[in-house]
Amino acid sequence: MADGETESVVPANLIIATGSRPRQLPGLETDGERILTSDDVLRLEKLPASILIVGGGVIGVEWASMLNDFGVEVTIAESAPRLLPNEDRDIAEELARQLRRRGVRIATGVTFKAETVRRHHDGISVTAATADGDVEWTAEYMLVSVGREPNTAGIGLENTDVCLKDGFIQVNQNFQTSEPHIYAIGDVIGGLQLAHAAAHEGIAAAEHLCGVGLSGTDFRQIPRCIYSRPEIAAIGMTEEQAKAKGYDVAVGRVPFQAIAKAIVAGHAAGFAKVVTDRASGDILGVHLIGPHATELIAEASVAVGLNAAHWEIGRAAHPHPTLSEAVAEAMLAIDGKSLVI
Repeated sequence: MADGETESVVPANLIIATGSRPRQLPGLETDGERILTSDDVLRLEKLPASILIVGGGVIGVEWASMLNDFGVEVTIAESAPRLLPNEDRDIAEELARQLRRRGVRIATGVTFKAETVRRHHDGISVTAATADGDVEWTAEYMLVSVGREPNTAGIGLENTDVCLKDGFIQVNQNFQTSEPHIYAIGDVIGGLQLAHAAAHEGIAAAEHLCGVGLSGTDFRQIPRCIYSRPEIAAIGMTEEQAKAKGYDVAVGRVPFQAIAKAIVAGHAAGFAKVVTDRASGDILGVHLIGPHATELIAEASVAVGLNAAHWEIGRAAHPHPTLSEAVAEAMLAIDGKSLVI
């Protein structure tokens, strides 16, 4: 309180939605001056001449794409064998190809030597081990973009029986913690750390504690969106994940170069890819890279939610010329019935 006294508020139910913050990388801890988080970059008062982005996940490629558009010299260094290691391989490879065409330097399979970090009056340098040997990079700033960690410290969880795992609050299908009157949603529980995912979780939690609505949120129906150029959107399993789960996979793929609206708009790079179960026709995953991908994925979300087969979406009338035809044609391509390829 204003006078220094404290007051305990004991509600009948509580929803924890404290979010997350940029994760630190041991040896490359951010200082807000030369080594930055994604929050720090927002506070820069002028564009840097160059930047080294450590991490080629969602946040890393979004910043790389935008800063490249602004004329910044960008280098992405990722420890995994490719960018976007959690997304479909074909999508990741297409993004890397397009970023390289725009002048973004990309290095994968990188291990940084933290002891080599040197801060200078006008920049920073660091040495990293790559497949081609040690490389020293120098840039005006370094952006460390290696994921996010939950905001669970300092909120009083030590006074409860709420369970944590790797810092994240553990919840059941109704977003209840180990104390049933305490719920948690959003980044603080892990999973898909996306605003629209958190919104759906919050609705599900609120409805459950009020005794109305359906329980839980099916993460298979939550689209994943990456706001780079080109845009990327996906839902469900990647081709590799589906095969690893034992599915006999059938794939349909259609380039935006075959879609009239994309050609007219002058943004025909990229493709739509659909992954299905060959036996049943069930849609296992939809992956888009290209113009307005984050808008087009909504149809796939509905399809997955209704357990639609690929041919049902493919046969639904899609207006021409529109970008939505890419989704339909990719569905039809699975059976060799696409009209454009």
